[in-house]
Amino acid sequence: MSAARRKRKPPQGARKRPPLPWPELLVLLLVAASASVWRWQEGVPGWAPPRELFGALLGFFVPALAVGRRLDQTDRRFGLGLVAAGALLSRLAAVGSPFLSFLSFAGGMAALFWPERTCFLLLLPLAGWAGPALGGGPALAALLSGTVMTVFCRRARRGRDLMLAGLGTGLAGALGAATVGGEAGAIGLGAAFLAGPASALLIWALLPLAERAVDRTSPLSLVELLNPSHPLLERLRHEAPGTYYHSRDVAALAEAAARAVGADPLLAAVGGLYHDIGKLLRPHFFAENQNGTNPHEGLAPSMSKVVLASHVKDGVELGRQYGLRGDVLKFVATHHGTSVMRYFSSQGAAQGLSEDEFRYDAPLPNTAETAIVMLADSVEAYSRGAERQDLGELVDMVIEDRRRDGQLDRCPLTFAALARIRRAFLEVLQGMAHRRAKDYPPPG
Repeated sequence: MSAARRKRKPPQGARKRPPLPWPELLVLLLVAASASVWRWQEGVPGWAPPRELFGALLGFFVPALAVGRRLDQTDRRFGLGLVAAGALLSRLAAVGSPFLSFLSFAGGMAALFWPERTCFLLLLPLAGWAGPALGGGPALAALLSGTVMTVFCRRARRGRDLMLAGLGTGLAGALGAATVGGEAGAIGLGAAFLAGPASALLIWALLPLAERAVDRTSPLSLVELLNPSHPLLERLRHEAPGTYYHSRDVAALAEAAARAVGADPLLAAVGGLYHDIGKLLRPHFFAENQNGTNPHEGLAPSMSKVVLASHVKDGVELGRQYGLRGDVLKFVATHHGTSVMRYFSSQGAAQGLSEDEFRYDAPLPNTAETAIVMLADSVEAYSRGAERQDLGELVDMVIEDRRRDGQLDRCPLTFAALARIRRAFLEVLQGMAHRRAKDYPPPG
């Protein structure tokens, strides 16, 4: 078995459950204790009663165990950090009113990176802590605010959406405070409303730090990466125009396919747009940027393979220089996987070289979005110059070739999903290949 085949072989054996994250949980317990051992009494800090302290710690720590067990190491530290920040900020803000809580900050920030189910899980230790520490009424308003902020932030794509999420969260918090009657009062109602916009502003201010912490791109930043004026896209458009327009078409294919299978269309579109940025270092070695001169004519096939394969590593390094996060760079690293450079392998075969010597040495795609971009990249390249009636057969050929070659072994795409991807690709390609009617009048 070749090295490339061994690399593609998925790991065997039962998946071990991750150990409990005791160091992070112990730090979190200390934070919870520092946020629970004291409270404001008529504007003056005082010690919390033992029963309140014990209830706050128990309600905080038990759900935090579930959160810590569910997340991987990077996400776990970020998630538990949000929990700690939510508790400390809420305790400090209670000097004005216990209804001025920041559960919505923790839920909203998490929602920009994680699914709603995980974000709601993150709210549980905060709600368990807020009940004994802040009181039942403030805890109810805070939990309602956190839930609403989580839902809104999952759909936020622009800064304006985030501000509207803050206003909606404030209204939900005020409604929750109003349900407890006289306990809130006018100050409590105002504080519950103010917590929403304050949390939104805090999320906006700390979002760049959060993206760096989890090495992931929020939807707000993904939208910015689609802007043609981004420095990398401007360089690509001027220095490697063929690659730029190829990448633009790959992004359109990937977005449609991701939407068809329930993946993230925004992330897939950005991944398609940036997957070939490594070609900027040697643009004229790639066919789409050549204009009558082919530098490979003077190179041995094995040397051409080295030059072309380098655009994967070069792209990852270039993306880091321009501030791209790991979730976008994953598309750069995996869009060829360990596939074969067919053109040069056929030339190398005449020299007695094996096919495996012309494989890319890169990770395989392990998400639906990265696998879709791999397929879209090949489909777009092969479809250039193809007749409209041949597109369906071409898409089938590319998908089946990648599947049989093991390039999709580590991604979660099923046969049914591949069929939906095939239909989405074909619909977009047919739109790209449309032609005017023959009797359409000429200009002038």
